[in-house]
Amino acid sequence: MNDLNKRLAALSPEQRALLEKQLKKQGLDALVKKEDGNMAVSISGEGASPAFKGTGLEKKERDPNKGMDFSLYFFSGDGSTASRDKYKLLLDCAKHGDEHDYAAVWTPERHFQDFGGLYPNPAVLSAALAMMTKEIELRAGSVAVPLHHPIRVAEEWSVVDNLSGGRIAICAASGWHPNDFILAPKPTPAYYKNRRNEMIDSLDIIQRLWKGETVTMEGIDGEPVQTRMLPRPIQPELEFWFASQGAPETLIKAGEMGGHILTGLVNQPLHELEQKIKLYREAREKAGHDPAKGKVSVMLHTFLGTDNSVVKEQARKPLTNYLRTFLRQQDNFKSDFDLATEADKDALVSFAYERYFEESTLLGTVDKCENLINNLIEVGVTEVACLVDFGLEHQTVLEGLTHLNELKDRYRVKQTV
Repeated sequence: MNDLNKRLAALSPEQRALLEKQLKKQGLDALVKKEDGNMAVSISGEGASPAFKGTGLEKKERDPNKGMDFSLYFFSGDGSTASRDKYKLLLDCAKHGDEHDYAAVWTPERHFQDFGGLYPNPAVLSAALAMMTKEIELRAGSVAVPLHHPIRVAEEWSVVDNLSGGRIAICAASGWHPNDFILAPKPTPAYYKNRRNEMIDSLDIIQRLWKGETVTMEGIDGEPVQTRMLPRPIQPELEFWFASQGAPETLIKAGEMGGHILTGLVNQPLHELEQKIKLYREAREKAGHDPAKGKVSVMLHTFLGTDNSVVKEQARKPLTNYLRTFLRQQDNFKSDFDLATEADKDALVSFAYERYFEESTLLGTVDKCENLINNLIEVGVTEVACLVDFGLEHQTVLEGLTHLNELKDRYRVKQTV
């Protein structure tokens, strides 16, 4: 019996119910099977890399006529470190991406948290990257739009657009952590509750300013003030994404507005993502936007090597820490997870990591990861945003990029004249 099944067998009925509840909530219930009323992990071959049954990740062959874009995504940098080289990984990876034809480099907006607080302002970091890159697109992995005045967002990114020669785009997010909203123009409970609508309204103003239109804002005396943005950007329109954890209404709204989608696979299986992508493209078409030009980017934790088992162990500690944090933050499960024993938490996170490694990451060899890319292409994904800063050593990450280059190049579609 493997270690995970030993741990399952030792759980009380209450503990097993807790585990089943969260596995089902996260779409991980196929991870376990029941035999004679007992739970067991579906692993084929003791000591071998797990191959979970019934998970829906089918074997797909690569279609040479269908490509996939690859970009580099940053999210988890440790802002609490005292190192003077805290941005070296970002700078080195951006340079690598620029030299090896990656589509973009994404930097997020994250405030206050020690782990992740390395990126409070993506416009500032993108301005730095603009000075050291030539071709790669510079994207905000998110702009928490409700935290800022829309004119300020437009101005900052217009500066970066000019510095980069017209190579920027943004991903709009509504914000999540309540403490972040101390930065908002109106830090009230009502404003926080209405943050999604605030994001949409502000994004409309940003787009109009970007195009050179005059917008009316309220002055200090309550009177209207006619405002235009300077400096003028290089790009005539601001390309934008919506950040989404999978809510269909967010994808539909992005389609209606002519935007793109940035999402992940942590809490949505591929067959669900496929249906949501269809809704997104239908919304684009109904609103008069070309459905085929809508981009769907999926964020995946990424580290490639030459041996699946070695990569799995290298990534285990940082990713189990990530999954533990993710499970704790799920609103409907927070109290259950917090009340569980450390052994129960370890068991749940271990099970989640096994499934996550196999189905929802670019972790392992190029050949292993190719199958996930083929499945993503099948459901309508157009780009993989490769999250590389999740806790591995600097040099280890750079070595992994050499293998990622090989995977990326397999999906370079030859242009016909």
